Amino acid sequence: MNIYLIPYTFRRHLVMGMMLGAVGLIAWWWSLFLVLEVGPWMYESLGWLWWPRTEGWLYLVTLSTSVGFMSVFYEGSLRRRPMRWRIFWALFGAGVAWLGVSLGLPLVRLMMPLFTNDQVDELLRDPSFLTLRYRMSGFILAGFWGGLGPFFARRLHAVITRNWTWGGRDGPTAPPAPGWLEWAGIVFAHLGGGMAAGVVAAAAWHMPGYYDDLAGDLYLSPALAAWVFGTVHGLLVWPIPEDMYAGWIRVLSYERYGLRIPIPHNDDTAAERFLGHFPRGLDLYLPAETKVMELHTSFTMDGERNYTVRGLSIEPTVVKRPLERIDLRYDPRRPAPLETQLRMEDRILLGADGDTVVEFLMLPKEER
Repeated sequence: MNIYLIPYTFRRHLVMGMMLGAVGLIAWWWSLFLVLEVGPWMYESLGWLWWPRTEGWLYLVTLSTSVGFMSVFYEGSLRRRPMRWRIFWALFGAGVAWLGVSLGLPLVRLMMPLFTNDQVDELLRDPSFLTLRYRMSGFILAGFWGGLGPFFARRLHAVITRNWTWGGRDGPTAPPAPGWLEWAGIVFAHLGGGMAAGVVAAAAWHMPGYYDDLAGDLYLSPALAAWVFGTVHGLLVWPIPEDMYAGWIRVLSYERYGLRIPIPHNDDTAAERFLGHFPRGLDLYLPAETKVMELHTSFTMDGERNYTVRGLSIEPTVVKRPLERIDLRYDPRRPAPLETQLRMEDRILLGADGDTVVEFLMLPKEER
């Protein structure tokens, strides 16, 4: 994955879902290859015969570890971490998922008779028994550990890069530690999103195989479940975050056409960029002939990555976006200047005639 190829539009929220959905299909194909090709070969060559229950275990373990691995690996790719650290942390997250699912599935099978009667226990001993009520727990377990493994990998990586500078490219400039409320949200996203992926995947596995009107095909139902599992996991657990992008100011007027500067500092701390024609101390200089005042406007970013523009001059300062027009000219009778939150591709018209145009853009941090 390349952050340059993911523009700051609504579609950026779908990228991880599409990528991990494809990973889920590959995991389904690989587990099918092991069952249909490797299994018979092992029996003919070595005399080893898989236990029928192994097929379900193999499917869920492969699905959970593959999606967990690629979720962490894609993040490392987007953040430009060294390849060795991408693979290491991805393997760490996948290893946690593999261990959790491998140990959890037999435990669930042992505990299931505690909640069922003798007639159902007899059915559960049959590995071909396909009922959503009794098989959903396996999918939920795979989703739980498929989210918990990447969480452990990201949490441990954050701790190391914050305390030691050898943890990767972003070690020396690691962001400050999140508060407990933010970490609670991260935990909920990983665990809740993972289990939601398991629940939806279980339904996607059951319905095409059970209802003939939909498909009636037990061969395609695990493929659909694998795709749904990866897609929902990518949409909920770790969608591309806002901190992958930074706000920029771009001048569109012919005097300085194409000039642009970033609003945040290199360490992502809160910043304010001033625009005007005063010869010294401004972040962006525009000629006085363009009817821009000495200190005309400023662009800010706070600690929560909210971008705003402030009108600091009595000359017109107008923000234009579709179906909206905001006048930010400074009123001396007010105790503070007017400001408004910025959105992608907002245009700010400066001066009486609006000849000087500044555009706000959200671009990948790599542009710096």
